Order: sequence, then structure tokens, then C-alpha cells
Amino acid sequence: MGMRVAIALVCVAFIAGCGSDGGSPVSAAAYRALDAKGRLAAATACRDQAADGARGAAADQIGAVDPAALRTQLDLGAKGSRDFASLCTETLPFVTRGVGVTFAGATDSGDTYTFQTRSDKPLTIRGAVSPPRAGGYVEARREFGASKPFRGEIGAGGRFALPTVRLRKQANNGFVVAIHAPPNAPVEVRFSAICVDCLASP
Repeated sequence: MGMRVAIALVCVAFIAGCGSDGGSPVSAAAYRALDAKGRLAAATACRDQAADGARGAAADQIGAVDPAALRTQLDLGAKGSRDFASLCTETLPFVTRGVGVTFAGATDSGDTYTFQTRSDKPLTIRGAVSPPRAGGYVEARREFGASKPFRGEIGAGGRFALPTVRLRKQANNGFVVAIHAPPNAPVEVRFSAICVDCLASP
């Protein structure tokens, strides 16, 4: 069973029994209606239930997630009336630090890796995971707009290179990059290709 499926199942199982008695919210709308303390409790429950459904190193890594950091990400993603289980599943990898990752030529800006380029230059996302270990894969998808994900295997020394893609002629080509390196928990980061030729002139 994949880690994402496991997280989804434990979240669904947990939320199904919750109501208005202080349990986990059933929807993003219900989550937004909570005060800061309530949202922190929901984030903690989200983390704990996912950790209970994982095994080994992945369980330890998910269990180490800072609930305040998770709450911040949940706050950003809690839009509309979507169910809280799927929100939990999609958000956890952004605050789970199972493996480290670096990208060639990119700058770690805190919440996003930025890479300056030109719109007419095809993009190849390269990097390495740490600790270095072959096996698993890295997959990227555009953060906005429809597109197919693309992936590359993690090779010797933890290095990877994703298939080359063409950039859209816009200032910011944003991608979500997911690192799947068992037995570690899934990790997701944001990668932003900044097209310097697309930036508006002063």
C-alpha cells in the first residue's frame, strides 16, 4: 500500500467518527470555522493518525512533523468545502522531512526553490536527495494548469534528472516536486522557474 493511500485511509477512518464535539473537522469549511487552538488540534490529529498508519522510518518522520507548521499549510489550502481528509493527505508531504533535497542551480528561498532561466530554454530539473541512496523516484507536476506529471529515477549518489520540459512564457513556472524514497515518508517541495525575459519592465 502506498504511503499516500495509507494516509488517506487513516484520515478517512478517523474523520468518519468525528462530529461537532471537538473532533476533527469533516470539511475545509469546518476547519476554517475553528479558532487557532482548534485548528492546531486538527493539525495534530491529522499528523498523529497518518503516523499511526505508516511504518518504520516513515512513521517516525511523519510523527516528527511540527503541528504548527502543518496548521499553517492547512490554513493556506483550506478552500471551498472539500473534505478535510484529502486536505490532510495532500498537505502532510509539504511539512514532512523524510529526506533532504537540493536542486542544481536553484536557491532555497525558504518555502520554494527558485531557478532563474529563460522561457525559450527547455528546463531540466536536476538534483540529489540526502542521505544519498539509489532507489525510488522524483516526480514533478505543474502547480497550476493541466499537465501530465513527469518523473525520473533516483540513481547512484542520490542523484536524479527529470525529463526536459518546455516552459510557458510567463514570469513564474511553478512546479510541485515529490520525492518518493522508501522507506522514508513522501516529501513534496515547490520549485519555481523564474523566466527573466518574461518579467515586466520597470
